[in-house]
Amino acid sequence: MNTFKLTRTEMVKLLYALKGQGETSPLQVLIKSANMTLEEAENHLYIPEFLTRYERKKQKKEYGLSTNEIVELGNLCELTSLKSTAIQNWVKRDIKDLMGHPELGKKYSIEQVVILLIVRDLKSIYDFESIRAILKVVFNTITDRTDDIISPISYYESCALVLDFMHHQVSASLKEARLQPLVEKQTDLLRDRFKELNETQWKKIRQIIAVTVLSVLSFHIQATALQMTSDIL
Repeated sequence: MNTFKLTRTEMVKLLYALKGQGETSPLQVLIKSANMTLEEAENHLYIPEFLTRYERKKQKKEYGLSTNEIVELGNLCELTSLKSTAIQNWVKRDIKDLMGHPELGKKYSIEQVVILLIVRDLKSIYDFESIRAILKVVFNTITDRTDDIISPISYYESCALVLDFMHHQVSASLKEARLQPLVEKQTDLLRDRFKELNETQWKKIRQIIAVTVLSVLSFHIQATALQMTSDIL
């Protein structure tokens, strides 16, 4: 059965819904992304069980996720590929200091889930040492959400907004060899979203958002080339 392929902006809406924020339930966000009725989606697309379980509970509070559920959630998003074994290795070893212990009982909070999604995007071109260095600039003490310069979900949402713009511009940008300046220019437009940051903080956040977007685009280009190669061979 086919799976949903949400854009990152749609994924952000789903993440907020899983935090219990907004008027739309997680399942409603998912169904709307496919432009289908619930019945049509159930017949043609795989819907993770934890989303239907959340819907049945009708509770307006944050939903914690297990590592397997994080994999299911992440794989709903385009340009994202997660495996259970990799995620388990990440949280137990590679980025243990970034994740900390599960914050909601035995399950991870949505902000922790977002950190994993960000790591996956950066992993396209960076090693774990570089990723830790980048994210410590944004989140300071990684396991303490109170000293974040911006929250993980705000970071992910900002990257999603720039990527959404780049999706419509990337072909022209590549032809003009102006991909980096275009990403940076679009990132600059996010300044008003972070009025509380001073210029030094904003310059760092701006650069980190830009490199994350370029990392995702790099992965997309690599994945497209590999797909084209597999079609040939």
